[in-house]
Amino acid sequence: MTGKVWLITGGSSGIGLALSEYVLSQGDNVIATVRSLSKFSESLKTAGAKPLLLNLNGSDAEIRKAGEDALKIYGRIDVLVNNAGYGVIAPIEELNLDELRAQFQTNVFGALALTQALLPSFRAQKSGHILNVTSIAALVGFASWSAYNASKAALESFSEALSQEVAPYNIRVLIISPGYFSTQFFQASAQLTDDKKSKVYTDESQGWGSIERIPRAHVAQRQIGDVVKLAQRVYEVVHGTGMAQHLVEGQGGKREWLRVPLGPDCGERLLQKIASLEENVRAFEPIWRSTDVEPERLQFFPRG
Repeated sequence: MTGKVWLITGGSSGIGLALSEYVLSQGDNVIATVRSLSKFSESLKTAGAKPLLLNLNGSDAEIRKAGEDALKIYGRIDVLVNNAGYGVIAPIEELNLDELRAQFQTNVFGALALTQALLPSFRAQKSGHILNVTSIAALVGFASWSAYNASKAALESFSEALSQEVAPYNIRVLIISPGYFSTQFFQASAQLTDDKKSKVYTDESQGWGSIERIPRAHVAQRQIGDVVKLAQRVYEVVHGTGMAQHLVEGQGGKREWLRVPLGPDCGERLLQKIASLEENVRAFEPIWRSTDVEPERLQFFPRG
């Protein structure tokens, strides 16, 4: 067998399907997770992908077992892509906490359980990529999308810590951060949540009607991400080829360059967020510089 082995969650549609198809076209191998075999596409089957049943709402043991089963298919995994996820939409005051917990189970806890199952094999082979698909919403949150925003922000924080923990084992952790791409994400979210049901938070600035408004805005702005191009860029980042040459660790890139922004809307919003954060921190500099213990009192803090 030649080529890397990719385990891609949420392989039945959207980013997961596009990435699976592109990776296969380049000669790598794909194990694509689906919640039922009926959702495993004919195109993936024809191209040689292997299906793996995985329900991220299952127990930790069931998810880890799926990871162990994935390792048996080819004998190893080289690239784990935690892609499966969805969005719950509601103002925080009206957020159903059971729906919030389910959101975190799929987007965070399930991804972590699967990652835990594969980390021993990654350490043993002293190589591997863990790609956690988040969103621009992780750093630039949108009103009424707090559950989704928070789940993706949590996954990014776990990614930052994990990257440091696995550095001695030559395991690379990346945060794949898409902006708006042409997938069924908003349609799927609309089936789960009516973002116009609120009788209190009815202004657009509060997120009312955003499921319909965000796609319309991107159509009007003539800016829509292409999932095939996204798949190509992600493949290049993993292999250190194409546009990713000299951007990855070992080729001039830095381990702390975890984030892979995708889409001009994502990149531009991130730059705006960085500028806003810098302005915020500098404005409060007199305050944060005023809170240390005085030098003459340091002797009273021998243990910190």
